[in-house]
Parts: sequence; structure tokens; C-alpha cells
Amino acid sequence: MEQITVLVPNRDKANLLIELLHSLDFIADIQLISRDVNGRNIEPPVDENFFSLAGIWADRDVSAESIRKEAWPER
Repeated sequence: MEQITVLVPNRDKANLLIELLHSLDFIADIQLISRDVNGRNIEPPVDENFFSLAGIWADRDVSAESIRKEAWPER
């Protein structure tokens, strides 16, 4: 197996290249690694389904008023 690293100037062009590579049947894996101007890796955002968090406050007594009281107890 061989590996090729290609640097592109921005995410839009990287996504275009990824779409092209996905159309080829001999590509085994494609990874997008973003780097900042200093060359450090930038972690991609977690692609988490928003609705998977539904119900995390289900059995808790949370209201706007209770949050305000905790945030600003002196008021």
C-alpha cells in the first residue's frame, strides 16, 4: 500500500479533491488533516448528531430562573 500527501490551500479545494478521490474505485482510505499557519494539526469538529443529546436534562429541575440564581447568587 502506498500513501500520498497533498497540500491544498483551503478546505473548499480539499473537499473538491476528496469528492474526486471518492469516485475512484482503487482508493482505500481518505483522511483530511487541517493544519494552522504554524503547521500544527487542527482537530476536525466532532460530527455529532444534535438530537442524540435530547433528554440529557430529563430528570433534572432546570429552568432559566434556577440557572440565573446559580450564575449570579448575589442578585
